[in-house]
Formats: sequence, C-alpha cells, structure tokens
Amino acid sequence: MSDTLPAALMHTIRARLGDRARPGEPLARYTSFRIGGPADLLVLPDTADELAHVLATAAAFGTRLTLLGGGSNVLVGDGGMRGVVVKLGRGFARIDWDLIPIRAGAAVQLGRLARAAVARGLAGLEYAEGIPGTVGGALFMNAGAYGGEVAHVVAAVEGLGRDGRAHALPGRELVFGYRRSALPPGFVVTAVRLRLRRDATARERMDEVRAQRTAAQPHGKANAGSIFKNPKGDHAGRLIEIAGLKGTRAGRARVSERHANFIVNEGGARAADVKALMDVAQRVVWERSGVWLEPEVQLVGSW
Repeated sequence: MSDTLPAALMHTIRARLGDRARPGEPLARYTSFRIGGPADLLVLPDTADELAHVLATAAAFGTRLTLLGGGSNVLVGDGGMRGVVVKLGRGFARIDWDLIPIRAGAAVQLGRLARAAVARGLAGLEYAEGIPGTVGGALFMNAGAYGGEVAHVVAAVEGLGRDGRAHALPGRELVFGYRRSALPPGFVVTAVRLRLRRDATARERMDEVRAQRTAAQPHGKANAGSIFKNPKGDHAGRLIEIAGLKGTRAGRARVSERHANFIVNEGGARAADVKALMDVAQRVVWERSGVWLEPEVQLVGSW
C-alpha cells in the first residue's frame, strides 16, 4: 500500500469498494497512450453512492482527488499520480434510450454512443464515431471533429458536487468554448442528457467522416489523439509538418508520418519521451512560423 496516503483513508475507501480500490496501480493500462506511472490509489466506483463516499472521504482527509476519465486525452507522468485517482466503473456506462433527451452515463465510450445513435436513426454525433474516450471526458473537453462538437447536443449534465450531493446543470450554463467547458469547481459528471434528432442521412454522414479519419490519422499504435490545439485560422498538424518534424523520434515515441499532430507510442515509450517531442514541436514551429502551439492533451501527474 502507498505510504503517501493516510492509512485511515485507504482503509475507509477499501472497506467500501473492496478490490476496486487499488493502491499503487499502474495507470498505463488505463490510458490510450499506454503510458503512465502508478496512482497512490486508483478507485473504480460503480454507483453514485460509492462515488459520493470516495469524494467525501478524500475531502475529509484533505487529499487530492483527480478524475481520469477514459484516459484518451491525457499524458500521465512517469512518476504516476498522487492522491486518489477516480475512474468511473461499469455502473456509469449505461445509455437510456427511452428518455427524452437520451441519458448517457459519463463512462460510456463516445464512439460506442455515436454508432448506437446512428443505428437508431439519430443524428448529432456522427463526427464522434472515431473519437476515443468517454462521454464525461468529451463533455469536459468539448470534444469535436469535422465540424461537430459535443456542445451542440448537450441538454443537461448530471453529477455530484464536491460535497457529494447530486446536481443537474442545464447545458446552457456550461459556457462551452474551443476544447473546454466551464464546469463548477469540484463537480464530477455522472451522466449527460443529449438532444439528438431523427435523420435518415445520419449513417451516410458517419461513413463520410470515418473515411476521412481513416485516411488522415494513424492506426495500430497507441496515441492520445491530437496533441496540440489548432491555432486560429490554421492547423497544428500543418505547422508541424512544414517544420519538417514528421517521423521525429524520442525514445520509443514518434511524431506520426501520417498526421503530424499525433505522437504514437511504438511500444514502451515514456511520458518523458512524448514531452520531449512536444517541446521540440513547440520550439521549432515557433522558430519556423512564429506560432506557439498550445497543448490539447493534458499533462498530469508527477514528472
């Protein structure tokens, strides 16, 4: 067990969650990059009551609490993450199609939701079929591609405040922006209500997006999606490509030859390798084009 957390905190959470509270758990297996050191304590609550218990316990001990989500837009440091790391379990991965608007748990895979919606003749998420990660993470980052964004279909958000109490927020209160949403501090999303519409052409549009994504993005190697945000009026991938950085390597990480705004893990890459490539891209693009690239991927944990 970790010696960086109070023993009483560990005991309290493990007494409630059992083997779904995991001290020293390596986080690489929970991220799309397949990179990341150990968490002091990883917890996988399956119900809102279990999640509230974890939130209240961490607050009572003054312990840092971090949400991992689907691990698809994040680079976890090689030193791991301090405190309690929460990854929502299977109980938060349900979709209620009979509700209007539909209700998707925060742990639902976004691509799975998009495909299921199109299969039911529902439009609004066609762009998201190939976006990795969960509904909760997509909401937090206002995930988007090919002209679509999560913000366009959010009717309401359900979650728990840092006090463990349930709250519902209208979508209009979230103040979405480019790759961000304004959630209240400490708010943990448990479900999202999505306003989708009937449209017989939804499958055709999804097929078009899938073809574009397949042609443009790397496959077969672990990655975290787009590394940098697109500067206004331009594309990060274009700027990195004209800087001559496609194929550049650091350790077991490499700038993708297919899309320069992707870094791939060739197997055994460290977070430090990826960060080194990010630093090179920022510096060389600045020298070449006078643009400072802002990371889209979140760097978290100990470095």
